Amino acid sequence: MTAPTPSGVNTPSVTHRLGDEWLMAHAAGALSEGQSLIVASHLSYLDDAKARLSLAEATGGALLDDLDADIMAPDALARTLALLDADEPRAPAPSPRYAAKDGDPLPAPLRDWLGCGVDDLKWTWLGPGMRKVNLWHGGPNDQRLWMLRAAPGIDIPMHGHSGTELVLVLKGSLTDPHGVFRRGDIEECTSDVVHALRTGEGEECICLALTEGPTRFKGWIAKLLQPFIGL
Repeated sequence: MTAPTPSGVNTPSVTHRLGDEWLMAHAAGALSEGQSLIVASHLSYLDDAKARLSLAEATGGALLDDLDADIMAPDALARTLALLDADEPRAPAPSPRYAAKDGDPLPAPLRDWLGCGVDDLKWTWLGPGMRKVNLWHGGPNDQRLWMLRAAPGIDIPMHGHSGTELVLVLKGSLTDPHGVFRRGDIEECTSDVVHALRTGEGEECICLALTEGPTRFKGWIAKLLQPFIGL
């Protein structure tokens, strides 16, 4: 089965998805701007997000019980379903609508928020075969929203995380011990995860990442470079 992507091109169904608690917190306005943007971008790849939320409600709202009652509005589920009925998931503070160029891999919520395409961004050197661009910094726990652009077959050094890390693949693929992540797939890592990644062969990899605090690199070369690359 295939699902339409934001650019209108069919892609294999997303296999690595965020939990329903992220979707409902997004609808309730309980996420930071960076979190809301990456969740909205992920939602734009899903063809069954509405059905997943309906199922969560039918099974007793267990996910709602796990969220802080002070920040989760009683009508959060209903508002999420209404958002998913719209043409696009909600994204925070969009820029004036940008006409996407053919082949641009950015999902609509991210592209509209940026007001430009992927090749218009100011990419900076990150390492051999890798570039990055910082998009947003704020929210709780020193959150950073940024993008990675890497050549095929690049090894990303072993590292851990100071808090939660979300990585959404926009083009190409990434592989780590948890599986292969392709366009629309998102990986959620917590502070106890230590892993290395490798980009897929044959196509560059572009990812949107949300991290909390500094990345904890294991190799000495990456540690020496960390003050200069800003991660």
